[in-house]
Amino acid sequence: MPSQTILCVTPNAALDRTMVVPDFAIGSISRIPGAIAVPGGKGLNVLRAVEILGGRALAMGLLGGHTGRMVADMVAEGGYHAQWTRFAGETRTCTIIANAEGVSTVINESGKIEASDWQALADDITTAAAKETIAAVCLCGSLPDGAPDDAPSQLIARLNALDVPVWVDSSGLWLANAIVAKPAAIKINSEELAGAMGRDLPSKQAIIDASRELVRGGIRMVIVSLGAAGALLITEELVAQAAPPVIQPVDPIASGDCLHAGLVTALGDGASPAEALRRGVAAGTVNALYAGGAQFPYSHFQRILAQTRLDILQRL
Repeated sequence: MPSQTILCVTPNAALDRTMVVPDFAIGSISRIPGAIAVPGGKGLNVLRAVEILGGRALAMGLLGGHTGRMVADMVAEGGYHAQWTRFAGETRTCTIIANAEGVSTVINESGKIEASDWQALADDITTAAAKETIAAVCLCGSLPDGAPDDAPSQLIARLNALDVPVWVDSSGLWLANAIVAKPAAIKINSEELAGAMGRDLPSKQAIIDASRELVRGGIRMVIVSLGAAGALLITEELVAQAAPPVIQPVDPIASGDCLHAGLVTALGDGASPAEALRRGVAAGTVNALYAGGAQFPYSHFQRILAQTRLDILQRL
């Protein structure tokens, strides 16, 4: 693998089927020209976006059964590097239905593994991350049913011992457990942050204050997605916000993952945290203009980037 590879972990990989159904309504019959089927799960979305943005990525995760073989074949056919951990069950399938207004309905299977399957994946990730070519590990999304409750913190502790930066994008129990182990960065939305902090965050300042608590607790960087308003970046040194141009979304699914990819790729290229935020917001925005998740052309990303504004709100 080339130097500065970003390891994109999808513990709960899936086959994602996306259908754009302009007249979608519960209880009705719709006919469409076709569907888009892609390897899914947040880490695989990050993987594709990293590669679009000029980075190098390695996919890791659990795959099982016929669907798992399909996902592995599709990743390989796309020209991506991967190192899978196999398990005896079946990889899940997820369905995304987008209507004419760009509003998506998502139906996710939960996935199911044994605790031993998670241990095998954690061992494989630790071995891969020990290589000098790995610049960062992105731990993305949910964990399948059957994973130990402390799975994120145990893995992050092992990676921290290797001095490999860990980026976390998760929610609920998994996010709360990951925070305990102090990853280098977390990328979440305001609702996920509120859940992790155990309180409502009714304003931008409340979001900033909660993020600062996490930074003071040992997490170096907190990125909070604000949807159409862009995203906030909070570190020990600054608070910044990047705001994208107004768009009419086609399919916003995976925009947060593309934000994640834009950030980590830009930092790997030597960009400042604030500039990395701007690139991340541009990547998340352009993603929403294309169906399927992380399927945008780099040329369109550049046009959106030129229209994405960066504001330094505070220097600390």
